[in-house]
Amino acid sequence: MRESNTRLIWIAAVVVSLAVVAFPRFDRQDIGFIKDYTGKVDGHSSFGDAVYYMNYVDFFRGKCDIGSVDLPFRYRPLIPFMASVLPIESPITAIDVLNLLALYATLLVLYLLLRHLGFSFELAMTGCLLYSVSFPVFYLSTTGYLEACSMFSIALGSYCIFREKWFLVALLIAAGTLVKEVVVLLVPVAFVYLLAKRIGIGKTLALSAIFSAAFFIPTAIIKSVFRESGDFYWIPNVQTLLDNLRPRAVASILMSFGLPGIGAIVFLLGFRRFSKGIDLGSLLPLLSGLLVTLMLLVFAMVTAYADGRFAWPSTIFTIPLTLWVIKSIREGRRRTGAGKSSLS
Repeated sequence: MRESNTRLIWIAAVVVSLAVVAFPRFDRQDIGFIKDYTGKVDGHSSFGDAVYYMNYVDFFRGKCDIGSVDLPFRYRPLIPFMASVLPIESPITAIDVLNLLALYATLLVLYLLLRHLGFSFELAMTGCLLYSVSFPVFYLSTTGYLEACSMFSIALGSYCIFREKWFLVALLIAAGTLVKEVVVLLVPVAFVYLLAKRIGIGKTLALSAIFSAAFFIPTAIIKSVFRESGDFYWIPNVQTLLDNLRPRAVASILMSFGLPGIGAIVFLLGFRRFSKGIDLGSLLPLLSGLLVTLMLLVFAMVTAYADGRFAWPSTIFTIPLTLWVIKSIREGRRRTGAGKSSLS
């Protein structure tokens, strides 16, 4: 009975904490003093890129022309379409309701992933708490962007990779491509998992080709649909890099890595100690996911308006690394305590 109550407290803490963290910026209401620091460009209120997703919802509702949705935002139709069929008048609210549902769904998938990796209930819930009480959930999750939904795609895709549900992985990559292009990082994660598990070179190459096609075919189709509007490519530019080195952007990126990012650094610095006993089939895909996220962040720094959105995907991979650090330290203390008891 006591254990059951403890579990209920953990679950309540995670569920409530996510709502509390996400609520102040829901629909960019920016409650209280927050409004003095958020949602502004050059001192003026701004919806940023979210305005294009809001216009996309109105486009699907027949209220505006597709011309109000710039490239590359029109390459991401899935969430605006889903939002458009909801019985919610405000486009941003419709999007953010989906974002909120995606946040809770991500927590559930993250819990299942952590349990699959062998963590206890308490540690798995700690990992969920690290996700819910985080800067990206506060600053980015329910503000009209699509990141919360793309995070769900990445989390569920990662879980399906570890469960070797290959058809679902391909399906999620294809669907996730129409949410946001960052889902492409699942392709190398799956490839590294297949290599680490020694599935066989033939099957590894075949599945990797399928996963790559699951990304590139929807990308090609959606681009062909809007071919008349021109094309969009992310071109590296020195000026873009200089613009992205602004203090606000750097701070947003660092805070989005957050405590799991610090935990991952600790894990890597003490790699020999903290990786002891961990199956390479579990460890290497997580490390590859972190590496690819960092590569995408660097690419974004020289091609796009970069902020914490590009660092957020790393948490799916850094949270398990952080939990292994916590687990190792706890076990070390227990051994030390047991040794002292035996001496006395």
